[in-house]
Amino acid sequence: MHIELCGNGNEIGRAAYLVSDSKSSVMLDYGVKINPEPPQYPLPAKPDAVVLSHAHLDHCGGMPLLYRHGTIPAFMTDVTLDLTKLLVEDALKVGKKQGYNTPFGVAEIKRMVKNAKLVDYGEQFRAGAFSGKLYDAGHIPGSAGVLLKNEKSVFYTGDIQTAESHLLSGCTLPKRADVLVTETTYSYKNHSPRIKEEERLVEHVEEALAREEIALFPVFSIGRAQEVLLILEKYAHKIALDGMAKQASDIIASYGARTKDSRRLKAVLRKINWIHTREDRLKALKRHSIILATAGMLGGGPAIHYLREIKHRTESKVLFTGFLVEESPGRNLIETNIFKNAEEKFHVHCELDKFELSAHTDRRGLFHIIRKTNPATVISVHGERCDDFAKDIEQEFPGIQAIAPRNGDTIRI
Repeated sequence: MHIELCGNGNEIGRAAYLVSDSKSSVMLDYGVKINPEPPQYPLPAKPDAVVLSHAHLDHCGGMPLLYRHGTIPAFMTDVTLDLTKLLVEDALKVGKKQGYNTPFGVAEIKRMVKNAKLVDYGEQFRAGAFSGKLYDAGHIPGSAGVLLKNEKSVFYTGDIQTAESHLLSGCTLPKRADVLVTETTYSYKNHSPRIKEEERLVEHVEEALAREEIALFPVFSIGRAQEVLLILEKYAHKIALDGMAKQASDIIASYGARTKDSRRLKAVLRKINWIHTREDRLKALKRHSIILATAGMLGGGPAIHYLREIKHRTESKVLFTGFLVEESPGRNLIETNIFKNAEEKFHVHCELDKFELSAHTDRRGLFHIIRKTNPATVISVHGERCDDFAKDIEQEFPGIQAIAPRNGDTIRI
């Protein structure tokens, strides 16, 4: 067996890992890297099957490319299919609007959906010559770690969270794997206690409300928007939700079994204000004090409209709750107080802050995953410090081989 890195080696974006033996090959994820622009896709491949861990563009955004010249089964959970369809259709529209040559079209998306094979957590399936099983990754609704078995076993974490949140329970893990392919987004640090971060977030919102100012949350449409809504549920009537987070919330709410407390989420969604039209958007800042709008890294979406409108309001707040990739407009804003994209550049005078509410586990959680699965080899991916973490693993776990491969590298196992 061997694993080829088609993407996501020492970077965050375009996740794609080809697991092969002498008989067949299985692709784990096939995403896109959207920062910096233009979008970058994984190395080309022709697998016999694909398993999708979850519906975030850096993991699913290239999926239609696998259907340009044929059909293969695509294994994933039910909500992941609906959310992925939402994301890739939107990516196609954005590409046309911004003048990018998106390398797939509607026909490829339809083939992807037609060939999807829905799998539940713990359910065994066959992908090529491999036996497969999905484990709840605790990252977003429907997210999954993937266990593939043949002569050896490979467990791919996808994006994973060991701790529970308002929206989700923590991850589940296999008892053992010969090889662990793990994300390393926060391999270099431990998160602050979540309860303290939530309290700090609420304090910022209450300060904005007391000043009769705006609290703007640029949010990821899937997972983070719904989590922030649950944290702020007592202020639901003051919240407006805009962008793709509306459609994503509807989809997630329709799959009650994929969240920890579906009744609670549905109750919050009934109370908030939904931005449906351009007129709603223009009036939102006068009507609502708390705005949740996509996108989470300010790479596009209505969040930029609201930021532009409040940029001179020194007592308004712009509050980030997710990871900001290097070179993203959100990361640049936090570091410089300047918003910049391909179309515009302006100084933001609002109060800026970031909160550790990540759906990715931290260094402590990653070490827990390694202890639990007890692999002989760990492959460190999906991070900005993969090399450092590989060295840390070998120091912490004598006898384990740790590798931080580059894109295009092949690891024999």
